[in-house]
Amino acid sequence: MVLLTTLYSFNAQEACAIAMVGADIIISHMGLTTASALGAKTAVSPEDSVRHVQVITDVASEVNPDIIVLCHGGLSL
Repeated sequence: MVLLTTLYSFNAQEACAIAMVGADIIISHMGLTTASALGAKTAVSPEDSVRHVQVITDVASEVNPDIIVLCHGGLSL
């Protein structure tokens, strides 16, 4: 079977493990979206989100240079 695999990562250690098992796409999770129906009251700042996603991207790319990293959740502007 040829499958496109997409997994969530909450930190660099998970990103490394996910890349090592051959995931095609990592979704870097920044927590609940503040504008969602759940109404999260706190969120990671945009600046911290950028740094966090970059760390996950760097770690995963060391293992698999072709991996795609996306971001989900966090502050909704």
